[in-house]
Amino acid sequence: MVTAISKLRVGLAVGCLIITAGCAKNEGVAPVASEPDIAVSCVAVMPVQPAVDFEGLVSPAEEKALKDGSLVMDGMLKQLLSDKAKARFVSTAQAQSSKNESGADGLANARRIANQSKCNAVLETTLSQYTERVGGDYGVKQPAAVTFSYKLFEVGEGKVLCHGRFDEKQQSIMENLLTLPKTKTRGMTWLTAEELLRDGLREKLGQCSYLEGK
Repeated sequence: MVTAISKLRVGLAVGCLIITAGCAKNEGVAPVASEPDIAVSCVAVMPVQPAVDFEGLVSPAEEKALKDGSLVMDGMLKQLLSDKAKARFVSTAQAQSSKNESGADGLANARRIANQSKCNAVLETTLSQYTERVGGDYGVKQPAAVTFSYKLFEVGEGKVLCHGRFDEKQQSIMENLLTLPKTKTRGMTWLTAEELLRDGLREKLGQCSYLEGK
């Protein structure tokens, strides 16, 4: 009886995914044209910024996890974009120096960085959650959770070319049947925070035609 119910649930989930193609929530991905409509000379990739909590609600352990996760994410961005001729990576020292010299945040500082890199577009990424799993591949007390957002914009007019948000705390199929399609690439194991982050980056950046290196 349990097996039959499980099969029915899986069948309903698959049907929902096929028929509606959107039962799951789309996490803030902006529509992206199939062909870029703005010429991008190159993209200045800024260091990942850990989210700042002005209310002091983040514990020291969570703050450390965010900083460590930001470094991990920096490395992943280099791996995923280094073969793209249009990607130029901005060092933390360069970003901080530019900020101090310009005395301004936001678009003004981005323009300064872009000018130094001889690019007309900037990629900014923020990591706001990086929680490691507690357990192993096949059983956890606490699953990994990752939240990040990114924005790619042209510095001349400040026009956003692409943006997206990834927010996931891994769940089992029995907890959420809509996770079924992800098992095709992830398998039936519990991911580490690093693995979940890599999966999210590939998904979100892959939706931006400007980052395809074409």
